[in-house]
Amino acid sequence: MDHYLQNNAAKKSFLNKGGLVLTILALIFTVFITRFALSGSRTDFLDGAPRGNDAYSIAKKFIRPTIKSANVAFPESGYQCAQEPDSVFIVKSYAEAKDQPGPKSITSFEITLKFNGGNVEDKKNWKMLGIIEN
Repeated sequence: MDHYLQNNAAKKSFLNKGGLVLTILALIFTVFITRFALSGSRTDFLDGAPRGNDAYSIAKKFIRPTIKSANVAFPESGYQCAQEPDSVFIVKSYAEAKDQPGPKSITSFEITLKFNGGNVEDKKNWKMLGIIEN
């Protein structure tokens, strides 16, 4: 009978310690998930999907070499961007070439870009599918 009581006491002690460890782990997990959910930044933990402004930023990098001017300016808000399935973006805007001796030249463009994954700010992660310049 003594052996049975000692066995029961050992089991209860083990279960109490196990329950305490599980409770502590659950609390740590809850704190981590809460901090992750409230972080508010898409780049803190993972690279996010690109947005229209990301596509426009990359579009400028593709367009700049096609314009025969050293001084090219792009509007900050004068662009249109549409997202299609499979991370394809169509960006419409214009660029102003400001050469000193002559008048400024305006080039309208429509560029189709595909995001292949990775860092959205890296031009190597994008592929130009088509371009139309006027």
